[in-house]
This record gives sequence, C-alpha cells and structure tokens, in this order.
Amino acid sequence: MEHWNHILTLLSFSIIIDDRVYKEEVDCFVEQALKVRERLNPDMLFSKKMAFDWFVAHRDEKQKQLKSDKRELYILEPIIALSNMKGKDHILAAMSEISHSDGEYHDKELDLIALARAQWGL
Repeated sequence: MEHWNHILTLLSFSIIIDDRVYKEEVDCFVEQALKVRERLNPDMLFSKKMAFDWFVAHRDEKQKQLKSDKRELYILEPIIALSNMKGKDHILAAMSEISHSDGEYHDKELDLIALARAQWGL
C-alpha cells in the first residue's frame, strides 16, 4: 500500500500544486486513480469512494507540504519512492489528465510532471 500512498500523493499534487482545487480535477483524480489501479494492480480493492475519501482526508496535509519550506523534498519523496516501479508512464499520464481537467495547464503542474519524467528517465 505504500506505493499507493505515493501514487495518490503525486496525483493529488497534480490538483493542488497551482493553489486551486476544482470539482473537475477531483472527479478526474478519482477516475485516474482507478485507471492506474486497473493497469498496475487490478486485483486490489479500491473504489471511487475510497479514492475520493483519500483525497479529502489528505488534501490539507498535502497543501501544507506544498506551501512549506521543504516543498521540494515533499515533491521528490514520492517520485523517488516510485523510481523502481513498473508502469510509471501510467502515473504520468494520470497526472497529465488531472492537470488538464480544468481546461488549462498551469506552469507548476507542467513542472511537476517534467520533474517526475526527468527523475524516472521517461
């Protein structure tokens, strides 16, 4: 499950990194979390409600992390933790979908995706 916390952290960062949270992004987070689960671990029990509840439960903590002076560390931690995992391209695709779900890419969202892509050599 540790990998899933890192995956969900990156997906949630894709929403909150630009300091705006829209319903479309949260809905897309839920949809993309389920797609990633289907591709990486189809037998794992993980529902729409579980994905939504995870976001709601962790949103404030993740927002504080992105506003702290250790921001870069909090961003790099899940990226590095997932470095040896297969299917990182699915995580990147999900991050991209979430970032664009509000109709625009914010520079901070693009930077997050670019950092993960560079760290993972993709």
